[in-house]
Amino acid sequence: MNGPRLGDLTFFNAMYLDRPGLEGVRDAVGRADWPGARRELATYLRRRESPKWFSNWRDREDPFHRQEVELVDVGDEAIEKVDLDLANKAVRNTLTSCKVEQVFGDTIDWELNPIDYREWTWQLSRHPFWVTLGQAYWKTGDEKYAQAFVRQMTHWAENVMVPVGEDGNSWKDDARMGSPMTNCWRTIECGIRMGQTWPYAYHYFLSSPSFTDDAICLMLKSMVEHARHLMRWTRSGNWLTMEANGMYHVGVLFPEFKEADEWRCVAMERQYKELDEQVYPDGAQIELSSGYHQVSLRNFVMTYNIAQLNAQPVPEDFAAKLERMYDYDLYLAMPDLRMPALNDGGWTDVRPWMRNALEFFPEREDFKWAATEGREGKRPTTLSTAFLYAGHFVMRTGWTPDDAYLFFDGGPFGFGHQHEDKLNVVIYSHGKVHATDPGNYPYDDSQWRKYVLSTRAHNTVMVDGHEQNQRGKPREQYVVSEPLPHTWVTQPSFDFVSASYEDGYGPERDRSVTHTRSILFIKPDLWVMTDFLEANDGQEHGYESMFHLDTLKADVVGNRKSVETRNRDAGNLGIYGVIPENSEVDIISGQEEPVVQGWIPRGKPYECQPLPTAVYLATGSGVTELTYVICPIAKGEMSPVSYVERLSPGSGLAAGRIAMKDGRSVHYGMRLPGSGPARSGAFESDCDAFAVIESVQGEVSSMHTIDGQPLTRQGASVEVGHRLLEKFLSA
Repeated sequence: MNGPRLGDLTFFNAMYLDRPGLEGVRDAVGRADWPGARRELATYLRRRESPKWFSNWRDREDPFHRQEVELVDVGDEAIEKVDLDLANKAVRNTLTSCKVEQVFGDTIDWELNPIDYREWTWQLSRHPFWVTLGQAYWKTGDEKYAQAFVRQMTHWAENVMVPVGEDGNSWKDDARMGSPMTNCWRTIECGIRMGQTWPYAYHYFLSSPSFTDDAICLMLKSMVEHARHLMRWTRSGNWLTMEANGMYHVGVLFPEFKEADEWRCVAMERQYKELDEQVYPDGAQIELSSGYHQVSLRNFVMTYNIAQLNAQPVPEDFAAKLERMYDYDLYLAMPDLRMPALNDGGWTDVRPWMRNALEFFPEREDFKWAATEGREGKRPTTLSTAFLYAGHFVMRTGWTPDDAYLFFDGGPFGFGHQHEDKLNVVIYSHGKVHATDPGNYPYDDSQWRKYVLSTRAHNTVMVDGHEQNQRGKPREQYVVSEPLPHTWVTQPSFDFVSASYEDGYGPERDRSVTHTRSILFIKPDLWVMTDFLEANDGQEHGYESMFHLDTLKADVVGNRKSVETRNRDAGNLGIYGVIPENSEVDIISGQEEPVVQGWIPRGKPYECQPLPTAVYLATGSGVTELTYVICPIAKGEMSPVSYVERLSPGSGLAAGRIAMKDGRSVHYGMRLPGSGPARSGAFESDCDAFAVIESVQGEVSSMHTIDGQPLTRQGASVEVGHRLLEKFLSA
C-alpha cells in the first residue's frame, strides 16, 4: 500500500465543498471522478488569491528573460545567495543531514542511519533541501529543480506512512523490516515540516508544470495527515512550539478543510499558553539553553506572522509577551553581542534577533542600537543584570567590545537540554571569551557528548572525582515557580552574587558536600570568586575547580597557584589562586585517560579540539575555601596584579589582600552565609562580602559592603551603603 493513508473519498469529504471556487471539485466528487477532482482542486489552488504567503508564486518570472531575480517580501536574499552546488547535489539525491552528506543514488532510503546517529535519520525528513531546490528554481527557472522536488516529495509521501495509534517519537530499529517506515514521524519533525520547510517548497513550486495536479494533491493529503497527527499528539517545551506552529500553518494556508478552524484555534491557544508556561517572568525559556530559547521564540514569531499576514485573530497581548524574551537575549549577551553557549546551545549572535524585535517594538532604542551595531538607537544604560527565575547573573562594565563581562549560573537545572553545570561562569574581556563553555555536541553516545554534558567540562567544582547529578527527577521539578535562593546586589562600583549547589554528586547523588560560590566584582578590573565547600559528614573530601581557557597557551605562575593565558593578538586573563597551602593548580589539555578533560567541540562536525584547562586541586574537611582573584589583561600589557596573599580568619571565611602594580592594595573579605563576621586584616563587617581599596600612602580611597552593614577599621565604625563611597579616610 502506498501512502498517504488518506484516500481520495475521505480527503475530499474533509473539505468545505460548498466554498466558492470549489464547484468543480464538488461536481467531480459527486461523480466519484477522483482524477477530475484532483485536477479541479489543483486548478483552484493555483487560482485562489488567499490565503497569502510571504511571497506570491505568481511573481516568479522566467529569469532567462531578465538580468536579476525580482525581489520578494521574504527570502529574496536567500534566493540571490542560494548555493547552486548544494541544489545540484540534491537533484542527484545527494543529501545532507546533521552536517554529514550521503549519496543515495536512484532511490532515497528515508530511514537510513549511515553514521549510527538517529538524529541524522530524523532530521533528514525535515527536508531543508526542498527549500534549497525551491530557491534554486526561483533563481534559475530550471525545471530540473522542480522535478527533483516532486520526485523526492512523492517518494516520501508514498513510502513514509503516518503512524497509527502512536506519536512516532520512539525509535524502531526494525521499522524497515516489512513494515511501513515510521521513524520519520517524530512530532518535532512534523512541526518543522509543516511550519517551515513544506510551506516554502509548496509556494516555490506552485508555478512549475512539474508540480502536477496529482503531486499537489498528494502533498496536501500528507499535510492534512500532519495536522491531524499534531492535533492528537503533543509534547512540551520547544517541541510544543514547533508542533503548534506547524499545525497552525496548515490551518491558515488551507482553510478549505473543515478541521482547519480547529487546527488554527487549538494551535494558537497552545502557543499563547506556552508564552507563559515555558517562558519565565524574566524572559528566559525554561530549558535555559541559549539556542533553544531562540527556537521557541522563532516559532512563536512564525505563528504570529502568518496570522497577521492573513488577518487571523491573535490574543491582544501575544506580541507584548515576546518583549521579555528579546530582553533576555540582549541583556544576557556579551559585549560582542553574542550569548554564551548555555546548556545545549551555541554562541548565539543576538543582532538578527534584535532586528526581528524592532518589527514588534520599534520604539526600543536599545534594540535598535544592537540591531544596527550602534549606528542607530541608544546604547543600553543597564549594565549588570539578574534574571532571577533563570538564576542567570551578568556582571559587566559596559557594552563596547573591550568591556569586561562575567556570566554566572545560579539557577535551576532546566526543563531540557541540560548540562550538569550549576555555578558555572563564562568570562569575557578585551574582545575575547577567556573562560568558556563547551556549548553543544551532537546527541550521540560518544565520550565527547558525555563530556560536554558533564560537570568536568564546565567552570565549576567536582567533589571526590564525581560530577553534579541533578538528573532523574520528573522534568517538572527542573522548573521553578519562584527564584531559587541566592544573593544579588549590583551598584555602580561593585556587583556581588552568591548561590549554592546541594543536590549531590556522583551516581549515588551523595549530598555530603554543599558548594557555595560567591563572586564580588570590584569594578572595573577585579573579580574575587570564592568557593566554599562545606562537608557535613566530618570526612575529608577532594575538590577539583576548573577553568576552561579559550587560548592556545596558558602558564602556571605564582608558586603553582595561579594561571595566566598567553594570547599574543588579543587580551588575556589572570586567575590568581588565594588557596590553602596543600592546594595547587595544574593545566590539562587534550586528555582522554584516565578521564576526558581539556577539550572543546570545535572544527569539523563531530570533532573536538584540545583546550587548556586550569584545574585547582584541594582537599579538606569541614569548610574548605578556595578563592581566585580574576583579572582581565589588556592586549600587549602585563597583568595589573603584582601578587595576592591569603589571610585565614577562620572556617567559612575568606580574606586576602591583592597588591596591584600601581601601588594600590585591595583588601577583601567574604563569608559563607551564616558564618561571620567577614574580615580582612584590620577591616571587619557583619556582611557577606566587602572590599577596601587603599592608596599607595595607605589611605582608603574607597570601601563598600554588599548589604549596607557597618565596616569597622581599627576599632572605628564607618557606615557604608550599597554604593561605593568616594570619600577618603585617614589611615
